[in-house]
Amino acid sequence: MINKQRLVDTFLEVTSIDGIHGNELEIANLLVKKLNALNCVVRTDKAGESFGGNSGNVIAYLDGTISGDPIFFCSHIDTIKSTKNIKHVITDGIIETDKTTILGGDDRAGVAVILEILAVISENNLEHVPIEILFTVSEEVGMNGAKFIEKDSLKSEYGFIFDCQASPGNYIIEAPGAASFKAIFKGKSAHAAVSPEKGINAISMAGKAVSDLKLGRWDETGMINIGMINGGEAINVVPDKVEVIGETRNANENALKNQIDYISTTFKSAAELYNGEVEIKFTQKYGGYNFNGSERMIQIAAEAIGKSGLTANPIKYPGGSDANALNANGIPSLNLGVGFKNAHSFEEKIAIKDLVKTAEIGLNIVKISSSLT
Repeated sequence: MINKQRLVDTFLEVTSIDGIHGNELEIANLLVKKLNALNCVVRTDKAGESFGGNSGNVIAYLDGTISGDPIFFCSHIDTIKSTKNIKHVITDGIIETDKTTILGGDDRAGVAVILEILAVISENNLEHVPIEILFTVSEEVGMNGAKFIEKDSLKSEYGFIFDCQASPGNYIIEAPGAASFKAIFKGKSAHAAVSPEKGINAISMAGKAVSDLKLGRWDETGMINIGMINGGEAINVVPDKVEVIGETRNANENALKNQIDYISTTFKSAAELYNGEVEIKFTQKYGGYNFNGSERMIQIAAEAIGKSGLTANPIKYPGGSDANALNANGIPSLNLGVGFKNAHSFEEKIAIKDLVKTAEIGLNIVKISSSLT
């Protein structure tokens, strides 16, 4: 029942609108119009005001034709980089760009899929339980839009997110929490040629700390990364201050705490070795979550995937998404594979067949949920 050409056209349309995180107003306005045309009651919340963005989340409600528990579908409408002046290239069923911009499949693919599900329901007069739509803003820089959504603002007890670059059929049962950190190493400045022995080189101190860290993957969802290092003022001055910024992730709360303690201990040991100092601050970005597989939404998703001709495959995924924020807010949310690849890069692409299959899974979720009444 999925209209492949309409789905592709919708995807091309929504990816053509520039809407980097914090600047989603244009794409939000378009989605409000489309949702209204699909008989939804639409509102925009004030999430943007909480972080300085120009748009809130777009939240829609489609009344059910039959009674039953409401469900929601979610995707985020911001992109990590600009898609301005995008040039689409379609070859052998693969949609990509001319490599001068990202594609924006993360997560405009989810947007297109949700709109197609609603279109199929409308044109075929399909019976369905009430459906809520969450088009969130500023996911790429900390799930700011999803963090703004509270449990009592929704009618649905659980929902489904289309925002994972794993192929359709996969769904995430475990995802990590994340903490960012900023460490400031303090040494002592001195003239690098005249009296270097009077100085304490903060770059050497920071270098020792970073080199002693076990960077990269720790387990299926655990990692530590250093993303930025800044410091020094001139080539003939022993640097007295260096800033090191990074993050650590793990789905297991105790494991994440251990990684935080490990980073702190490693950095302090390096500072002591050089007779310097270090100040380090950790900030929680978002919490992790785990599902055991018995949850109703997972049972529905697994059946929907099977009815779409695929094998349901639960995965542990190292990336974060709106599911982290919504689950933390007491709103059970299952993130489903959509199939966009090489996200956040100019090599990003998506197969048309994966777009179609994801929409089929979503439509089957509606049908199965509606049969449970």
